[in-house]
Amino acid sequence: MTTFRSFCLLFLTFFAPCPAADYYVAKSGNDDGPGSALFPWENIQDGLDKLKPGDTLHVKPGFYREKLYFNHSGKPENPITLQGEPGAIISGKDLDDENIIYIEDQSHIRVIGLELRDNLDCNDGSAIRVAGFGTDIEIRNNKIHEIRGKDAMGITIYGTNARKPVSKLVIDGNEIFNCDPAESEALTLNGNIQDFVVSNNYVHDCNNIGIDFIGGEDWVTKHPEAVARDGVCKHNRVTNCRSTYGGGYAAGIYVDCGKNIVIEDNIVTGCDLGLEIGAENKGFIASGIIVRRNIIFHNDKAGIVFGGYEAGRGRVQDCKFTANLCYQNALHKKERNGELWIQHASNNEVTDNTFVGKDGSLIINVDAGGSKGNKVNANRYFTSAGAETAAFHFAGDDIVGFDDWKKASGWDLDTKFGPVNFIPPSFEPK
Repeated sequence: MTTFRSFCLLFLTFFAPCPAADYYVAKSGNDDGPGSALFPWENIQDGLDKLKPGDTLHVKPGFYREKLYFNHSGKPENPITLQGEPGAIISGKDLDDENIIYIEDQSHIRVIGLELRDNLDCNDGSAIRVAGFGTDIEIRNNKIHEIRGKDAMGITIYGTNARKPVSKLVIDGNEIFNCDPAESEALTLNGNIQDFVVSNNYVHDCNNIGIDFIGGEDWVTKHPEAVARDGVCKHNRVTNCRSTYGGGYAAGIYVDCGKNIVIEDNIVTGCDLGLEIGAENKGFIASGIIVRRNIIFHNDKAGIVFGGYEAGRGRVQDCKFTANLCYQNALHKKERNGELWIQHASNNEVTDNTFVGKDGSLIINVDAGGSKGNKVNANRYFTSAGAETAAFHFAGDDIVGFDDWKKASGWDLDTKFGPVNFIPPSFEPK
């Protein structure tokens, strides 16, 4: 006779969720096997298609030639994980499709520890691309390189659904290098993307912008609030990211019409521009951006730049720049636009920063569109030639001398001029 207690136990056993499982793929595997550590599967895609929420697919060392799709989601607290072991390499060489890993309208996904390479001759492709909407997606500790062609990007997030964002996104600890993202970006978040962390990534030796947060591009989403927003960009390193078009104005880190983003504790060197907050799209405003404690040194044409670059574009408003160090960002022979370059912008604050210029180059460069409504004060400036010969530009006028700068601009009444001790950090890979 079945007791009530026995019935309850039977009911709970029957309806209990299946425990998370670990599966394996190896070059010596067989897709007809169980996918265990001893009897792994052979193809990554076949393994991905078999996973259930909470499962992890471990990719053993080897050289795999595949293009991958996540065809279903995990669940809250039970993500689907693709985990590469050291030496697991996925190549896209001579394969169709523009992306090595593609995730569309999926949630609760992890992509960790893979080397992704050889996405060659692609046109608008990525090593990892997320599109549409989704939540709880993490991309960690991947090594991405040799993504070649036009708009050949490393990690691309396109929030193309105007109503549902890509949210709770983490991009951490990845290395992206030797890619051809021009005219796009090596690591980009574009469109309806909310609540993100981009941290501890090393982006270097790419032919356009290193890290970018974008809004206002009609082809992604036309909704005016569906921009990259409410996120953090921290502890990243960006070097040698320069543009091959338009005269070369690629920033290491760029916010274009994004909102409410904290950019902190990053290091940028060897780029056209160090760090830029801009607004390229007419009618859009980049706002609520906090830029703090970044080290920006030895970039070609400028250190920190903010504002719309033309009157007919967007504007930058209500942003704060504090405790940053800009050091000798004037390596270009002709175009030296200042350690700080203010374009079309208003109601922004620049305080407690350090700007160290090379002799003969501009410390501050202010276009007419940025000469009113901004607060610039309580900073520190230095050039070895001295305060009397320090160079500035304000609303069309060249100014020589720190005292004359304060008189002409009405800014920096509490700013000091004096030497700064700075040792450039190393940029060796992790």
